[in-house]
Order: sequence, then structure tokens, then C-alpha cells
Amino acid sequence: MGSEAKVVGLMADSGVPQKIAESVAGTLKRELADRIEDVEWNVDVSTESFSLTPEGDIPFMYKAEDLRSRYEWDYIVYLTELPRYHDTDPLLCEVSTSNRALLVSVPALGAHRLVAQTRDLVVALIYSTREGTGRNSVEDSVRSIAKLRGARGDTGQGREDTGYIVMPGWFNRLRLLMGMVRSNRPGRMLPALTTSIAAATAVGTFGVFYSSIWTLADSLHPARLFLIGLLVVAALTFWLIFRNHLWTKRRDAVYAWQGGLDNTTTVIMVGTSVGLMFLVLFAFLLALGLVVVDASQLRSEIMHPVSFFSYPKLAWLAACLGTLAGALGSNFDSDDEIRRATYSKRESERRERRERRERRDTADEAEA
Repeated sequence: MGSEAKVVGLMADSGVPQKIAESVAGTLKRELADRIEDVEWNVDVSTESFSLTPEGDIPFMYKAEDLRSRYEWDYIVYLTELPRYHDTDPLLCEVSTSNRALLVSVPALGAHRLVAQTRDLVVALIYSTREGTGRNSVEDSVRSIAKLRGARGDTGQGREDTGYIVMPGWFNRLRLLMGMVRSNRPGRMLPALTTSIAAATAVGTFGVFYSSIWTLADSLHPARLFLIGLLVVAALTFWLIFRNHLWTKRRDAVYAWQGGLDNTTTVIMVGTSVGLMFLVLFAFLLALGLVVVDASQLRSEIMHPVSFFSYPKLAWLAACLGTLAGALGSNFDSDDEIRRATYSKRESERRERRERRERRDTADEAEA
């Protein structure tokens, strides 16, 4: 007697979720074959994605049955990079046994073992659905297989055939924060800061050639120089955040803690990008100083023999000056490009929809 054939369809947002889906496809077939016998498993990966609803959510569950029918899939899984919430708690996934569908919010998985955790969630959905013991068994299986501490099932508000796996507690909010940073991919803001980087490089180069900077850098203790570097990185970070309206206001957050989480993610993202810019600028200026500034000339200015730290101290202070100048250059960088580079594609889309809705509401109030 031949084995029955079953197909699992994987859909995902572009970026990190798409990479996870492609990686999961390679191991999911073997994992399912080991757990469920007498079934020939196949896994398809689709590049199709959804537009957000006016409320900023993903209408996956309402279309899951039609998608399964269209693609002739037996199970369907969607991976999104959008942070989602249910009853004030971070939402890991939605599970529908009737639709044989799973919607996973990738940021709630954290920043490590994303492929393994996603695979376990998919296996849990399929195994529990085949057992046919109901929605609560799905929640129990997902909670145990995914090994996520503090996860719990919920059958509260929403579709009657859908179960929710939420992640309560501060530890899971920290996990969500790490996942949001991972999805946003720190450092990708640098291409959007071209004018800022150009201004920082120009002023920093001037500092290397300016002999007064040599003397000042030599007179400062390394700890003080390090503190100056931290201050200028922080200054440019918060300048970029407030100038480009990246700060989530309390009235824009659904829950009070959500605004704090969004803002913490923003500070990490922008701060990491500015820190990388500073380090690249420092490396460039150090190399430039070693090539341009002769040791004998430097010695004549600082009035003592050149030490191992003389050139790094000079380059560091010049990089601090350049980073401050980068704040001026950032005025000429595109606000839209900076916002898109700060957030994941889905989060950028949700924020743009919210801003358009606010502008429309303001216009309607003005007309009234």
C-alpha cells in the first residue's frame, strides 16, 4: 500500500522571513518523515506576500483556505517580520486547525535558532492537526516543541477557529526586542547617510591635518577620549531620531510598553549604524594619519617622542569632530530613506499607513 502525499506551503515576507522559509524547506521534509510515518511529504516555498490592512495587520487567516486551494497545499504557513500583539502580550503565532494554517511573527522568536524554532512550530501544527484532538492540543504542542519559556495558549477575541500563542512577561518582551533588532538588520542605515558620512569624512580629514588637534589629542587621557567618542555617537544618534521623526509617541502605541519597545529598538538600530560609521571613519583617519603625518613632525608638535597611542588618539579625536559634523550633513539626507532603512519593510509600511491616516484625520478635522 503506497504512502499518501502531503504538501506544506511556506510563504514569507521578504528579508529575514524569506531566508528562514528557504532554510526550513530543506529540513522540514526530513523532520516530518521522522515524526509521521506512511506519508510522503513535500515542501513548497512561495514568494507571494500580503498587503497590510488599514489597521496595519496581515489578513492571512481570512485568505488561508483560498490559498491552500489555489496552490493545492495541505498545510500553509506564513512567516512575517511584523511584531504582533494579542491582549497586551507579544504574539508568537496564530494557529487555525480548520484551515490547517499557521501565521508566525518571526521577531517573537528572538535572535537565535530561528530556523529550528520555526521548523518546530510547523511540525507542531501538522502533528496536532493530524491527531485531530482540537485547538488546545495545538497550543500545548507548540508550547512544548518550540521550548519557549512562558508561552501560553489563548482562545480569546478573534476568529472562532483560531488559537493564539502569546509570550507574556518581561523576558519574552526582551526576546521580542532582540528579534525586532535582528529583523531590522543593524547597519543597513549607512547607505542612507551618504551626505552625513561625506561631511564627517571631510571634517575628520581636516582634523588630521590640523596641528592643534594633534596637541589636544595627545593631552587627553584615553578614557576621556573614549567618553568623548560615546558622547558624539549618542548626540548624532538622537539627532537622527528626532530630526527624522523616528520616535514613537505614546498616543501612537497600542500599549504603553509597546512604545518603549519600539523606541528601544530604534535607539539600538540608529546607534549601531552611527557607531559603525564612527569606527569606519576612525579606521580611515588612522590610515590617513599614518601616511600623511610624519613621526618627526608629530614629535615636534607634541614635544615628546611619539608613542604607540599617538596616532590612534589623533585619529579618534578627528573622528569625533567628523561625527559631530555628520549631524549637519544629515540635514541633506532623505528622511524617507532613513526611515525605511531604520525599520523592517513591514514596520515601515505600517508606520507609513499610520502617518497617512493621521494626516487624513487632521485634514478632515480642519474641513469640519
